[in-house]
This record gives sequence, C-alpha cells and structure tokens, in this order.
Amino acid sequence: MLAGTPSSVGARAELAVATALTRAGMTVFVPFFAAHSRVDLVAHDGVRLRRVQCKSCTRRGDVLTFRTSSNTGGVSKHYRGDIDDFGIYSPELDRVYLVPVELMPSARGCLRIGPPLNNQRKGVHFASDFEVRFR
Repeated sequence: MLAGTPSSVGARAELAVATALTRAGMTVFVPFFAAHSRVDLVAHDGVRLRRVQCKSCTRRGDVLTFRTSSNTGGVSKHYRGDIDDFGIYSPELDRVYLVPVELMPSARGCLRIGPPLNNQRKGVHFASDFEVRFR
C-alpha cells in the first residue's frame, strides 16, 4: 500500500496513468480549471476522446481491487455517465490498466492477475486484457 495522504496517493496514480497513456501513443489533457472534478484527465486515442478517472488499486493475492464510486459527505456516487474509463495504477506491479466504466460494478472493481482457483472465466475481468502497453 502506498503511504501518504489520499491526495498524494491520487496524484501518483494520475501521473502514472498519464505517463502510461502518453507512452502508449495517446495525447493526454489535464483539466486545468476543474482540478477536483470527476474527470482526472482526458485521453485522445486517435479516434475519440476518453474521460478518465484515475485510481490506485490494492493487490490481494491474484486480484487487484479499486473503488468505482466516490464517497463525499457519506454519499456514494458511481462514475457511470461522468467518465468513460478508469485509469487504474498498481504501485505494487508498476502497471496501468484502462478499464471501461460500464464493465465495473457500483462499489468496487476487480481485475484478476491470475486464474481463479475454480477456472471460472464468465464474468471475470483479467488485468492483462486492460493493460496499457507501450509502443
């Protein structure tokens, strides 16, 4: 787990995601006048603009988990409709994943880095399918 305040952990995740997307050939824009908006950055993949919310994840065994909703004043709100993708940074693996918001449930998202013990594949999201790869 990363040490620091939630803001510093978030800043490291944003930097890692922006760097990975740039190295993958995307153009990355940072909202200058909306630093505390639900969109952390905008990435252009050559075809469309993608609104990205950056998150750090934690690893528990072969599963990476991350929050898919914000919690302000005790009110939880999913990002669906506000963003297109989650930019997930794993500090432990030093990898970045770009995950469509519509694939994730409303509280916590999971990406598997290893196969499930029961070999189930249906409904399982494998991290390798979403990893941002450099050119």
